[in-house]
Amino acid sequence: MSDKIADLAARRARKRDAKPRKCPICGKPAVEATRPFCSERCRKIDLDRWRAETYRVPVVEADDDDAPKPESAEDAD
Repeated sequence: MSDKIADLAARRARKRDAKPRKCPICGKPAVEATRPFCSERCRKIDLDRWRAETYRVPVVEADDDDAPKPESAEDAD
């Protein structure tokens, strides 16, 4: 069991030492205190974008005409 724990700790250490993440706003290296951002300024920019609804998930709404119609007992004849 201790071998598994040691292996897990080694994997986590490699992840931390791997390529540092970049700020999604400006691209500078992220700082632990404001992660995933590089600064409080970038964190606030991101928050303002959410408030202004700049970030949106694209949705394709299906028309009712395109939806398959259920078969009725009369159609089965």
